[in-house]
This record gives sequence, C-alpha cells and structure tokens, in this order.
Amino acid sequence: MQVKLYKMRSLTHQDGKKRLVDLELEFEGKRAYAILDSIPLGNYRFTARIELDPKRLRKSTDQCCDYFYSGKLVLPRPENN
Repeated sequence: MQVKLYKMRSLTHQDGKKRLVDLELEFEGKRAYAILDSIPLGNYRFTARIELDPKRLRKSTDQCCDYFYSGKLVLPRPENN
C-alpha cells in the first residue's frame, strides 16, 4: 500500500533551546503522524513515528512545507532508547 507523505514544519524544544524541525507527515484516516525515521527492508518499510493532534496542523502556504504543527512536539533522543 502506497502512503502519501507530506512535509511538515514544527517548533521543538531540545536542550532548553527552541528550533524548527522539518519532518515527513502521513495521515491514516483522521489520525496524523510525524515520521522520525523510515527504513526499507525488502518489500517492507519500517517506520518510527509520533502521533500528532490533527487539530494543531495548519495548511501552509510556504513552499518549504505542506503543514505547520502548532502543538508541543517532543522528539525522542536516540541515546534514551
């Protein structure tokens, strides 16, 4: 099954600093997910993703992204996994 991916931009807080991050975004029905990483393995694709509040997604008119996420985005750190 082919999934349509969009570009998303959001503000995140890491190490006490605010910064913009660009991630891929996918929808599954009424649910929205930010894609952290995606690895192909043969005919399969393993995806690490975070569920987002779709009410916080806003269509963007900027060329950099399709959506802007205005909710609190906390990205996991690889060293904590």
